[in-house]
Amino acid sequence: MSYLLGAGIAYGIGAGIWVDSLGKTSDPGIAVLAPAALGAGVPIALYAWDQADPFDRGVPSAMATGFVLGAVEGIAIDGLQWQLTGNGGPKTWDFATQTSVTMLTATAGGVGGYALGELLQPDPRSLGFVASGAGWGAIAGALFGAGVVGGDWKDGAATWGFAGYNAGILATAALSTVYLPSWQTLRYMWIGEVLGTLATTPVYLFYINSDSDPRHGLIANAAGGLAGLAIGAVLTANLTDPPGTAAWKPPFQVAVGPTPSGGAQLQAFGSF
Repeated sequence: MSYLLGAGIAYGIGAGIWVDSLGKTSDPGIAVLAPAALGAGVPIALYAWDQADPFDRGVPSAMATGFVLGAVEGIAIDGLQWQLTGNGGPKTWDFATQTSVTMLTATAGGVGGYALGELLQPDPRSLGFVASGAGWGAIAGALFGAGVVGGDWKDGAATWGFAGYNAGILATAALSTVYLPSWQTLRYMWIGEVLGTLATTPVYLFYINSDSDPRHGLIANAAGGLAGLAIGAVLTANLTDPPGTAAWKPPFQVAVGPTPSGGAQLQAFGSF
């Protein structure tokens, strides 16, 4: 719930900025009203909802992750459109359109997260895995695009970073159906990604006195990061979290128990 309330504050502030952009509010004293009101109102409404009808386990974190990934998706779409239309050229969306796109994707992410949470009651670690996948994909995509695309490197970074962000979400979402990493494993996967990227930086030494484009070294950085990520995942795949760490509890469990007459029967224990 803390995660959801924090995401709710950010969503509410963003909604207030969106309202201001539609109303073309320029007075600072007036412009702060909508973000302040919605920034407080959204988490209060979420808290009241949970008090009236408590969320099932996993639903708050699924909603919060949906809000975050959806908002980043919208910002990425806006940034990509801005980059590919001349960095603010005549075909670039105005601020009201940009905020509308972000609000649409953030809202869709929150609604989708709620539906997913109600349907699957996902373990928060699987959501952390998917969110991390978005980050890994965006980093690798941006580095690869900046290194492989000729012309303006920023076009390549924006395009491939956007593609990598979504590919990372899809890949980790698919993997999470068969594999659930611990928080410890996720931490080492991030460490592996960073160390793998850094380990490939000596490649730039070979571009000294070379006619080759040194930007191509970014391709090696992208590959090194993914390699380090994979190594971290393999070496720590069996790590477990300390007792008491948030984990998924199945909605029901089935066991065999005795009957009063001495026989055996199936017993179901539900958490609903």
